[in-house]
Parts: sequence; structure tokens; C-alpha cells
Amino acid sequence: MALKDAWEIPEFRRLLIGNGVNMLGSSIFIIGMGWTIAEIGGPKAYGLVFTAYFLGHLPLLLYGGMVVDRMPRRTVALIADLSQAVLVAIAMLVLMAGFDVIKTLLVITFLTGGAGAFSIPAIGALVPDLVEEEVLAQANALRGVAMTAAWMLGPLIGGATVEYWGIEACLFIDVVTFLFSGAVLWTISEVPIQRDEEAESLRDEVIEAWAFVKTQPWLFAGIFMFMIWHVGDSAIEIGIPFIIDSKGLGAREFGLFGAVGAGGAMIGSVIAGMKPIPKESRGTVFYMFIGGIAWCMLMWAMPIPFWLILLFVLIEGTLGGTLGVIWRTTMSDSVDQHLRGRVNSLDAIGSLIFIPLAPVLGGWMIETTNVLTTYSIAVAFMVLTTTAGLIVPSFRRFERIEHPDFPITLDQSLSD
Repeated sequence: MALKDAWEIPEFRRLLIGNGVNMLGSSIFIIGMGWTIAEIGGPKAYGLVFTAYFLGHLPLLLYGGMVVDRMPRRTVALIADLSQAVLVAIAMLVLMAGFDVIKTLLVITFLTGGAGAFSIPAIGALVPDLVEEEVLAQANALRGVAMTAAWMLGPLIGGATVEYWGIEACLFIDVVTFLFSGAVLWTISEVPIQRDEEAESLRDEVIEAWAFVKTQPWLFAGIFMFMIWHVGDSAIEIGIPFIIDSKGLGAREFGLFGAVGAGGAMIGSVIAGMKPIPKESRGTVFYMFIGGIAWCMLMWAMPIPFWLILLFVLIEGTLGGTLGVIWRTTMSDSVDQHLRGRVNSLDAIGSLIFIPLAPVLGGWMIETTNVLTTYSIAVAFMVLTTTAGLIVPSFRRFERIEHPDFPITLDQSLSD
């Protein structure tokens, strides 16, 4: 199978375009917001705005996953896009009226984080609804390309936009992209959810999904290990604008930093789509690349020229793009259709549960010590945690495991 086989599926192609434009607007907003907050409030305020996002996001993820497993995924994503368009438009008008910038951005980040708790699992579960299993790797690779293309162009546009026209212009672009994404989703058919039983309570729905997670060692371990991984990763993200500033550079270079990382992720996605990683090798490649990512991140804080930092950013992005395709493909071909929304939500909650604390902690550490010390501590925890994925065979076996409570269906490949 080639990438064009997935591209030739009309509704999947429209989803890629709409979601790619959506991500473009989001990346423009995040870069503009990040630079604005960092310039006005410093590391602690910059960390606090990301904490606000996850405080709005995490509590609703389980409910969002349940909704995604009950309603057509296209409809959930459409409502979430239109809701975010309204919220961002209100924030733009409030800023234009002269309200406090940091407080306004904290509130809008919190609210859009809540809406994202529905759209993220909806899009993730919709992809395998639209394509057959034999082209899932190619479809997820194209999705990675679309996302990273957005995250490559978005920082460049966002950095220039916030520097010349301010955060309000970034918000306006974000509103337009949400509306465009919603219009595209409207053209996609509603795919019914295949369920054998009547809808259960939220508690029962979560118990069922968690029971499935525990039958799959690769999934359980991945969720647990990334609880710790993302704490370090979040602290590292807080340091980026201050690395840029310490070199006498500005918003455009901050945008360039993000664009180069996204460009690397695009390269990794294309490679993983053109030559999919075999099931038996997915886990080994995944955890080896994670270690490489951590070491690349540490190099960002070193006293080296900016162009050399960008080289490590490019390598980190390439490895990350490959990892994204591996994980999304495994989640797509190894999770039952009626469980995908909830399992995606549990994956996100487990991976991100400590993140509300991490940006604030990272900002405090940077102000108390320095960027290099903060990065060194963060990377040490990241490397130690994910090494377990290489050591334990069942953790790196990225395949569906047979279990009496969750039998293998006809559209899934039985593990060897």
C-alpha cells in the first residue's frame, strides 16, 4: 500500500484538509499566546497558561471519550469546532475592549482545553472509521503530515503575526480556521457506532475501557510511563522562549523553532508511512526513538549556536513524527471500534494527568535555577522511565493480545 491509497479515500482526504487547517489555526494561537505571556509575565505565567489548558482538558476527557463512543465522531468533532470558534471570538473581542491580557488568555485557554476533550478523541477515533485496516499506517502517516505541516507553517505565521499585529490577530485567524474545519466536517458522513448492548453509565463505560487497557501490556505500560515522561517534556517546553530570548532573538525565531520541529515531524511521518514499521518491531523502535528525543531536547539548553539548536530540533521532530505514526496505527488496529473513544481518552488522561503541575513546576525551576539545570533533571527522569519499555518484552510488543473478555475481531490481526 502507498500513501496515495489513503489519500484517494474522499472523506478521509476531506478530514485531513479540515483538521490540518484546524491545527494551523491552533498553532498560530499557541505561538502568539506563548510569546505574549512569556514577554508580559515571565516563566511562571507562561507555565500557568498551559496549566489552565490541562485543567480544562483533563477532567472532561473521560466524558468526552464516552460521548465519542455513543455519538457519531464527525458530529462530536463538528460541535467542538464550532464551540471553540465562538469562545475564541469572544476572547478576541474582550482583548480589543482592553481587558487584562494574561487573565483573558488564561480563561480562553481553560475553556478551549475543555472543548478539546471532545474533539481530540473524536478525530482519533474517526480515522479508522473512514479507512480500512490495510491502509491505516498510510492514513495515520498522512494525518501526521497534515498535522506537522500545520505546526510547521503555524509557528512562522504566528510569530510574525504576534510581532507585527498582536495576539488579537492570532485569535482572529484561529476563529476562521475553526469555522473552516467545521464546514469540512459537515460534508463527512456520520458513521454509526457498532455496539452490542445498550448504553451504560459513565462508570460502567470507563470500567469496560480500563479492563481492556489492562489486557494489553503495551498500552498499560505506555500510559503509565508517559505519566512521568510528559512531566519532563512539559517542563522543557516552558524553557523554549527563554532559550530564544537569552540569545537576543525574538518572536520570529520562536516561531522558527516550532516550524523546524514540525518540519522534522513531517519527515518522520512520511518515512513511517512509506515504509511502515512491522508490528513485531514497533515497540523497540518506539522506545529507542524516545530516548533519542530526550537527548536532543537536552542539547537545546546547551551554550551552542542557534542554528545547531535547530538541527537538534529537526532530529527530535523526525523521531517524534515516526513515533506518532507508530502509536496512532497501533491504537487504530488493536482497539475495538466501540472502545476507541474511551481508550483514546484514558490514554490521554494517563499520559497527561500530571501536566497541570508540570508547567508551573518548570517555570519555578527555571526562575530558581536556570534552563540547563531544569532540562538536565527533566531528561534524566524521561530516559530512566522509558528505558523500561526496552527492558520488558511485553511492553515493547505493540500488538493486540488475545483475551477471553475481548476476543479478536475479524478486522484485527491476531498476535503471533
